[in-house]
Amino acid sequence: DFSGSRSAGSAEEAALIVTCNHTAEVCDQWQKSVDYIENLLRKQLIAAIGKEVSPADFTEYMHFHNRKLFAEAYAPVPFCFAVRRSELHSPEGTISIEEGAMFKSSLISTMVARGTQPHTMQFSLSASTKISFGGERFLHGFLSHRFSGRSPQSLTLISRARQFSSMLVLVGRIASAHVFEPKHACIVQNKDEVKIPLSLSMIPTPKEFKDAISSLSPEQQRFAKAFRAMQLESTLFGVLVIQIKPQLEKVLNLPENSLTKEIKLTQDLMQLFTKYQIPSDLLSFDAEGLELVGGASGAERLEAVKGHVRAMQEMIEEAKREEIEERERQLAYVTGGKGGKGGKKWAVEEEDEEEDMDFDLFDGACVSGAAPAPGSCAPRSGPPPPPAPRAPMACRSNAAAGGAPPPQPEA
Repeated sequence: DFSGSRSAGSAEEAALIVTCNHTAEVCDQWQKSVDYIENLLRKQLIAAIGKEVSPADFTEYMHFHNRKLFAEAYAPVPFCFAVRRSELHSPEGTISIEEGAMFKSSLISTMVARGTQPHTMQFSLSASTKISFGGERFLHGFLSHRFSGRSPQSLTLISRARQFSSMLVLVGRIASAHVFEPKHACIVQNKDEVKIPLSLSMIPTPKEFKDAISSLSPEQQRFAKAFRAMQLESTLFGVLVIQIKPQLEKVLNLPENSLTKEIKLTQDLMQLFTKYQIPSDLLSFDAEGLELVGGASGAERLEAVKGHVRAMQEMIEEAKREEIEERERQLAYVTGGKGGKGGKKWAVEEEDEEEDMDFDLFDGACVSGAAPAPGSCAPRSGPPPPPAPRAPMACRSNAAAGGAPPPQPEA
């Protein structure tokens, strides 16, 4: 009889539970229905196209679309540029950016704007040294495509140099309109191929940034806006390419195009500058005193530089020979000449002589490994013999000099 007991639940609560379970089942069926329809549409789209579209396929489609959308002067072009002095000179090498895996990489396409007016920028080698540079300037814009749930394609900066060619590649960021901040630099020469992976970070869009800071305090919003302004202004990636031959001609006071066909001289200069760190003023042409007689011709300047290079190489070879001879003398001193295994070790023998000399303070005798002559101390050669008992004796030198004999030890 449950008439007097408390019930487990009311009819309203049971109805609410049944309604909630029914609602959950309806939502589950609705989700499965939508997934079925989306899967059906996806299969139909794949069947219509003939393959499943990947990010690489979508990039290829965008290239096809851009060729129809943009005019030829504004269409995106592959990021691959030849590094050359002028149209009359052959390229020193190439600079390119590729995306994708190692064996499935392709050039990225960028929208390019070329600067026509002269503009000078600078970068710092140290706290007291700054270098100004000009030349051609290119501004690139790259649009990357990524599917949700997939990582973006990896980018790689590739620098290639031709045989007997050289260039200096600096990678960094552009801090302002006149300042370039290099982070890494390398000399690419003689068929070198340098690959630098580029690690890119995503910055939220203006709408995403506004939604993200809407719930912050006014102080935090101001800080976030200031930090984002710094990101937008000083995170521009930059690549600076410096051709080495024109700079060598300026440093050495040579006419333009003097080193174009001087392959051996250029290689010798690169070795002296990079390997031996020779100052440029020791190899440059000195034009003092020649202005009064009309100056020197290009051939005379080039011949003077060749003479300086030969003299420097001869001095380096002489320094090498002297260093080798010094090492041979040190080795001969340690091994006792070039006698091989039979040579005596003079340094070791000298140490043995000092260790084997034993001055007896009581009897004034000198004892060594072998029996010495009276009044003399002879160094031994060979292993020391076992110690033998000796009788106290006085040095003859003291007796001959008429001095008193030293005190005898007590038994």
